[in-house]
This record gives sequence, C-alpha cells and structure tokens, in this order.
Amino acid sequence: MLCQIKIAKTLEQIFKKVVIKYSVIIIRVSKLKQLYIYLKSEDSANHFEIDDFKEFIEVFPDVELIFLQAEKDLIAALPKIEWLDTWHFREDWFLLAPKLQAIFTPAAGKDWVHADPSAQVPIHHGTFHGPMIAEVMVGMMLYFNRQMPKMQSLQKRNIWDRNLQGNTAMLCNQKALIVGYGMIGKSCGRMLTSMGMQVFGYQRKYLKGHDVDTNVSYVSDDRLNETLALADHVIMLLPGGHETRHFISKDRLSSMKNTAYLYNFGRGTTISEEDLCWALDGNLLAGAGLDVTEVEPLPLSSELWARDDVLLTPHSSCVFKEYQALHVHELVFLVKKIVHM
Repeated sequence: MLCQIKIAKTLEQIFKKVVIKYSVIIIRVSKLKQLYIYLKSEDSANHFEIDDFKEFIEVFPDVELIFLQAEKDLIAALPKIEWLDTWHFREDWFLLAPKLQAIFTPAAGKDWVHADPSAQVPIHHGTFHGPMIAEVMVGMMLYFNRQMPKMQSLQKRNIWDRNLQGNTAMLCNQKALIVGYGMIGKSCGRMLTSMGMQVFGYQRKYLKGHDVDTNVSYVSDDRLNETLALADHVIMLLPGGHETRHFISKDRLSSMKNTAYLYNFGRGTTISEEDLCWALDGNLLAGAGLDVTEVEPLPLSSELWARDDVLLTPHSSCVFKEYQALHVHELVFLVKKIVHM
C-alpha cells in the first residue's frame, strides 16, 4: 500500500510538471504568430520563395509567413514586426521596430544585418556554411596542387606530358594554416585533418593546445609569421572590418613559402589586391584561390582576371542548390528552441 501511495504521488508530480511544461510551450508558441520574410536577391542562388519554406510550414502550420517584396515594404512593416528573416537590417531600423523580438538571417557574416545598439534583439546568423566552403576549399587546393592550370595549357596544345606533375606531393604530406579559425574554420580543419594533413588554426581569441574535435593545433599571435613559413596552404576565413583590413600584409606575405598557395573565403578586404599581385610577381607565393576580392564585383580593370596563377570565383563558395533548404532547416531548429525556452 505504501509503495502504491509513493508511485501515485510520483506520477502526480510528473503530471503536474508535464502540464506546466506544455502550458508554457503553448503560451510561447502562440507568441510566434507571424514571421516576416525579406529574402529577395538579384542572384537566384540567394533568392527565397515560399516553396523553399515547405519544411517550416509543415512544422509550424499555424504561423503566418509574410513575404516582403521590397525594402520599402520592410520599412513600412517594421512597427508591427516581431519575428523577421532577412538578408539586410540597418542599425537605425531598430528604433522603428519596437516589437522586434528576434532576427534570423542566412548570412554567416555580420556585414548585412547589424547588431541592435541596445543589445535587446538577438541576431541568429547562419551556421551551415562550413561544409560548403570546405568542399570548395579542397577543390581549389587540388586544382593548384595537381598543377591543373598547366595541365589545361598542355591540353589546349595537344601535348601529352606525364612528367609535369612529378614533383607534386600528396596533400596528406602537407601543412595548412587556417587564419580565422571559427565555426567555418572548424569545418575546413576537420576536412583537412581527415585527409591526413597537419593543420594549424589562428583565431583572435587564442587558445592553447589543439582542438579536440578536429585535431587542429592553435596558433598564437607571436607564432603566426613562423607558422606562415611552414604552411603549404594558407586559408583565409577572417571577417571584414577595420580590425582585419589588410591583415595579410606584405610582411606576412614575405613570411610564406614561395611554393605555398593562399586562399580567401572570408572577406576580400583582409588582403590588398596590390600586395597580393606584388607577392605573386615576386614569386613569394605560387598562387591564390580567391572567392572574395577587395572590391566586389571585381572591376574589369583588375589585374586578377588575366593571371594564370589566380583562380577566381565570384563570392560563390556557398552557391549550392541545397542553400535554401539548409537555411530553412536551421530556421526550424532555432524557432523550436526559442518557443520551447
């Protein structure tokens, strides 16, 4: 009998907790009645339509999705917007949006959606870009490492030369340095260490030792130039801003091996085009793979267009057909977390 009473009381306590828990969930879900979406883009790769939100609609069928077609529509709606999914949000717009509770954006960088000056509105940036950039990074590394520009030149001249690639080493016997070792850097580092490469990671907030998740070794400020001299491949993933402007200077370029390659997937302002061309012309490095440039779109007058030792992609390292689905999947995850808090 005593045992039954204890079980009954335990079940009653559990039931009360469940009721309280679900009443909280219901209250908070009811708060998310509308999600405003302003994800218009001239580039089809970054443009979102209602069909892209199929997963969100299935999980949150009672949430009304309101698609805004122009910036003027967004500004007009700001006074009543509570939840927003957008590519752009200016700092001065926060004063126009007193009800705003959260902003979601596919963008990984913080260039387009500015932080709330009052620090009241959280910004949820996209965190799904790492695997995409890592794939493109490896593609560029193989392109240069296997001498593909020279092989293409031979092909155009009908030359069958099996000796040209004889001095190339397997990537598993090479070293890489990731400058800007954050979330995207971890994805890149994980891929490279899985291939057997020795990988170093530099971040502004220095950590000692190595990343136990990726086996990437951390690098401090005072060892950066020393590590640049060791690396066969230097991968730039730094954000933009005055702190990182021309971070890879002539001094740092001079520290690199003349057989090394540099890649930039962060922001083009982190290295001067003039300094890069200076280093390439002086044989201070072997080549560069650039997904970003100091000025975008790259001017027609830029020297980079005609260089055989430069591989250019138009800020497209994340242009994959899965992009929209990945953002919406992450959006569903974030909204679930928020409404269940």
